[in-house]
Amino acid sequence: MVELQGKRCRLRSVVSSDVDTTLLWENDPALAPFSDPHEPYTREQIEVFIANQQAGLAANGQLRLMIELDGRAIGALDIFDYDGSSAEVGILIYEQQMRRKGYATEALNTFKAAARSFNIERLTAVINEDNEASRALFCRCGFTKDSNNKYICNMKRVVAPSILSADFGNLERDTQMLNRSAAEWVHVDVMDGVFVPNISFGFPVLKAVTKVSTKVIDTHLMICDPIRYVEQFAKAGSDYVTFHYEAAADIDACIDAIHNAGAKAGISIKPATEPEVLEQWLHKTDMVLVMSVEPGFGGQSFMPYSLDKVRRLKTMIERINPNCIIEIDGGISASNAAEVFGAGVDVVVAGSAVFCAESPEDEIVKILNA
Repeated sequence: MVELQGKRCRLRSVVSSDVDTTLLWENDPALAPFSDPHEPYTREQIEVFIANQQAGLAANGQLRLMIELDGRAIGALDIFDYDGSSAEVGILIYEQQMRRKGYATEALNTFKAAARSFNIERLTAVINEDNEASRALFCRCGFTKDSNNKYICNMKRVVAPSILSADFGNLERDTQMLNRSAAEWVHVDVMDGVFVPNISFGFPVLKAVTKVSTKVIDTHLMICDPIRYVEQFAKAGSDYVTFHYEAAADIDACIDAIHNAGAKAGISIKPATEPEVLEQWLHKTDMVLVMSVEPGFGGQSFMPYSLDKVRRLKTMIERINPNCIIEIDGGISASNAAEVFGAGVDVVVAGSAVFCAESPEDEIVKILNA
């Protein structure tokens, strides 16, 4: 289930049986009217097919995800030539009166998040240059022109706007804007006024954001003795809970508590902390957050030395736990994002650069495509 335009909507999968293919997700028999009759595939069959396809033993194929609203199909996402690391995607909203209302944008962004979970690194769209609406849709969702009518989305890049820089008087409005945007995460900074010289917000604001947001919730705890709260933040709706190496007396206990609460665990290091201190925990850590400014305040200038730390951290991660991702926070904008991503960062946090921009949605795309 996803939230599209304030209504519960879901992407559901059907087979396109004119090609020799199967699905990334389980089929839903309820969608038989929208496809040729077939028996639903089991999850085991799907996994075997994907393994065969990645090994070159099966032909590339087509996947269709129906966009269903209030019990009826209003459109579809078609995914062609899935080969384990890349795919071509197209989208159609069936009825003219349903177009230009944001359904396609939110459905395409939802698909991007799902595709990332299958380690798809690159999405391609082939767009007729005369179709201005389609071109605008894909550009809004982070695609950039490659050649002729081909548009590319690099799935290894994630932007996580920090709501610390949002308009707190219009927090729901700004969260809805992020829902429409190409950002896949929302970054929530929690400060206690002790570990860092500032106070932000806690559970009430997090719950308000998670109630509205359709994105991954990335909670960054800048608090003393984080073991007291990591489980609560995970259960309050955080997909990632990140605590500071410098603030935790028992790092193993913090990681285990986050995992046991159903969230992914991140460890953050301040600018003065070298990445090598984390080596013994990388095997069980989902993410490392490198602070490229002193934590506590937004709007600071990026510290270039952070890129060397990222490169060293990347080398350790590739050796110990390639599934661990790297996030960076502080002074990131479209002007330095290319260098940051190039150093090995997977997720960039951007606060002022996004929310102070004339068009925050356009700025997110600029950062992605820097």
